[in-house]
Amino acid sequence: MVSFHKQSIYLSIVLLTLLLGVIGWSFPEWMEQTQYFFLGIPVLLIGLPHGATDYLLFRRLHGTKLTRRQISNFFFFYLSAVLVYLLAWIWLPVPALFLFLIISAYHFGQSNWEYLRLPRGMEITLNLSWGAFALGGALFWHWEESSMIITQLVGSLPDWSNADLNIAQWVLLALNVFLIVGLRLSKHINNRQLFREFISLGALSFMFLHTPLLVGFAIYFSLWHSLSALLAQVAFFRKKWPAFTLVHYYRQAAPFTLLSIAGLLALVFGQALFFADVSLVSLFFILIACITLPHILLVEEIYK
Repeated sequence: MVSFHKQSIYLSIVLLTLLLGVIGWSFPEWMEQTQYFFLGIPVLLIGLPHGATDYLLFRRLHGTKLTRRQISNFFFFYLSAVLVYLLAWIWLPVPALFLFLIISAYHFGQSNWEYLRLPRGMEITLNLSWGAFALGGALFWHWEESSMIITQLVGSLPDWSNADLNIAQWVLLALNVFLIVGLRLSKHINNRQLFREFISLGALSFMFLHTPLLVGFAIYFSLWHSLSALLAQVAFFRKKWPAFTLVHYYRQAAPFTLLSIAGLLALVFGQALFFADVSLVSLFFILIACITLPHILLVEEIYK
């Protein structure tokens, strides 16, 4: 069974991550100029499809032969969650942002530690710590870029210095090292897993430091989070449908992936007409946040 933790897949992702870090370090201006290529391709091929099978996840959880009422309830819940969160972004942008950062951090950590079964308190701590490191690597180490995006979302921000936020990210890195060592001492992971988690922290830190904000986050989101979640979902589906493959996965994801792409294209054209004072990246962030909320709630049901 194909898994993100299979040695050939994991090492390939690590090497590609390090390679992108080296390119960003050696040719920063070139990577800045071509960053939308590094942002678009992995997100389109892996990032969007990994969240486009939520209906199939619902079927896997609640039975393949759903009643019309169950189907209606699913889409009503999904669209209602998106709409309510969109209204929250309009009326209460600061709480909406904090909620998104917290649940995203938890969700990112969840995909990294999906192979472990821990007591609930330890699981929450581990997930939030890892996710905070992943988000902080993009946000805190590139605060000049990220603060401009966040300001457009929520208005003015406290006057945080780059030095303080750099220290905060190093503290998050140290916290994760401490927690991973604790997992080994408590025998929740073995030496091989300990070494692999340290390699992950090192490769991602190097890549975050030396690539632009959008590139670093896109690579983490697509290659580390989305690919891991996608392969875990395939394994989850195979327990119900043994013949299920990656081809089946992408076939099932295609309608909602295309719908997401259509939404993004509408956003591109609508931004110039109706939101000229807001950057496309900021609007894209809000759209992704609204779609992500019901996805995270559904994935949490799987882990339960």
